[in-house]
Amino acid sequence: MKLMSTGNEELDVKLQGGLPFPNLMLIEGPHGSSKTVVAQQFLYGALKSGLRAMVFTTETTSSDYFRKMRTLNYDVRDYLIRDKLRIYSLQISEEGWGGILERLILKKVSSFIEKNKNNFNFVLIDSLTHIVSPLGEEDVLGFFSHARMLASEEMMLVFTVHPGAMEEKIATRGKALFDSYIRLSVATLGGRSVKVMEIVKLKGAPSTFDATITFDVDPAFGLKLIPIALARS
Repeated sequence: MKLMSTGNEELDVKLQGGLPFPNLMLIEGPHGSSKTVVAQQFLYGALKSGLRAMVFTTETTSSDYFRKMRTLNYDVRDYLIRDKLRIYSLQISEEGWGGILERLILKKVSSFIEKNKNNFNFVLIDSLTHIVSPLGEEDVLGFFSHARMLASEEMMLVFTVHPGAMEEKIATRGKALFDSYIRLSVATLGGRSVKVMEIVKLKGAPSTFDATITFDVDPAFGLKLIPIALARS
């Protein structure tokens, strides 16, 4: 196991070098906790580290996803041009969601990742919420188990999800399959609103790293760390 840079020097220092690779990671957080920005930061780091990446977005179009990354100074244009990055949109109208379509999408995505595993070694699904929320234990845990197998074949897979998207029993069993679990939240420290990244587990990481990281999102910079002492002042 090796370490992959997050693309953010300050964050790499907090993690004692970066993120373990290969890895199966779940990022969970409520609306407004910057799940997408954190995931995009990891994606940017993967690309800068020489990995080839696929992104599946369920919340926007491919072009909008690309534009939002550029506004945060994550310029991935060259990676797209050189086919080192592909962005696929799974966004459909709300009337389309109902269970049958989600099950089909999950199977198709899983099959597509499997088919392209020799060409792409970083996969991001942002987010899984709309897909897994109406599905049962067999479908969700089956997908996570397949992802677990892919991660063992020199891949990093990162999924974002909202709290409560899965039934508690499914969520508990599902999280046990992940190498890494990051929980995001929004907190007020000293009258200042900040985002909190709680690293619940990070398999393969150095024994000492900062498990709680406070940050904010700078429109011109992206993810910007805030020392807890400063946040409280």
